[in-house]
Amino acid sequence: MNDITSLRFEDPWLLALLLVVAGGLVVNLLRARRPGTGVLFPSLGLVPAGPPVWRVRRRWLLVLLRVAALVAFIVALARPQIVRASVESVAEGIDIVLALDTSGSMSERGFGGSAKIDAVKRVVNDFLGGLRNDRVGIVVFSGEAILLGPPTLDYAASQRLVDPIETGTLAGGTAIGTGLATGINVLRDSDAKSKVVILLTDGENNGGDITPLDAANMAKLLGVRVYTIGAITLAASADKDQSSDTVDEQLMRKIAEQTGGHYYSVSDENSLAEVYREIESLEKSHVGTRDFIDYQEAHLGFLAFGIAALFVELALAATLFRRTP
Repeated sequence: MNDITSLRFEDPWLLALLLVVAGGLVVNLLRARRPGTGVLFPSLGLVPAGPPVWRVRRRWLLVLLRVAALVAFIVALARPQIVRASVESVAEGIDIVLALDTSGSMSERGFGGSAKIDAVKRVVNDFLGGLRNDRVGIVVFSGEAILLGPPTLDYAASQRLVDPIETGTLAGGTAIGTGLATGINVLRDSDAKSKVVILLTDGENNGGDITPLDAANMAKLLGVRVYTIGAITLAASADKDQSSDTVDEQLMRKIAEQTGGHYYSVSDENSLAEVYREIESLEKSHVGTRDFIDYQEAHLGFLAFGIAALFVELALAATLFRRTP
C-alpha cells in the first residue's frame, strides 16, 4: 500500500485576498517613511531632548502581528485540508473457504517425509497468519463433511481450529462432492465481491450423495470460483519420480475450469504454500484496486493563531506601545 500526505485548499480563490494584505503592508511602509506631523512649540528648548525610547523603535512588531493575523484568517477562510491518500490491492471483499481432505490416506508420509495432513496444517496455519481483511472459513471432509468455522477475520481462531485436525475422525472414504458442496453452501449468502473455495484432496471421489460435478454446477450458479489442489506423493523409481496417488486430476481440472478457477498439482510443502499465495493474489486481481482518500480540516489551527496574534497586537498597542498625543 502506498500512502501520500499533502495539503490542499477547498476554496483556494480566497487566497487572492493575500494580495490585499500585501498592498496594505506596502502602503503602511511608504507612509512610515514620510515626515510625521508635529506639534508647534515657540522654542525647541521646550521639547525634552533624548534618543528615541525602545518602544518607538519596536512599534513595527504591531504591524507584523497585524499582518500575521490577517494572513492566518485568510488561510483559514480558504479551508486548508490535510489529504491522506492511499492505494492498495483490495483484500476486503474476498470470502474464502478452505476445504481440506482428512481421509485416511492423508496420514501417509509424503510431503518431505512427514504426514501429508501435518504438512497441510503447517501451510494453512502460515497462510492464515499472512492474511489481511480476507474472511476465511474451514471445512473438513472425508466420507462426510463438516464446517469447522464460518468465514471470519479472526485468523487466530481459525488457526486454533486447524491445529487439532486429524484423519479418521469422520466417516471413511473421500466424498469430494460433499466437501465441495459444504464449502459452497457456506458462501451462499455472502455478499463479497469474490467468493472462493480452495479444495485440497489426495484421492478420488468414492462416497457421498453429491457428485463433484453437481457441486461444481452449484458453485457456478452462485458465482463461486473453485480452485482444486491435488496432493500428490511422488515415489522414487529407477528412471524418475512417479506419482503413487490416485488423485483424479482430470476431474479436479474440470471442476476448476467449470467455475473459473484453476487446478494445481503439488508434491511438497513449499509448492503447496506457493499455491495458496498465488490463489490469494489471483483473487485480488479479480477485484482490482481501491483508492482511499481522507480529508482532515486544518483551518481551526490557522484561525486560532490569527485570533491569538490579533489579541497580542491589540494588547501591546494598548499597553507597552500606547501612543499619546
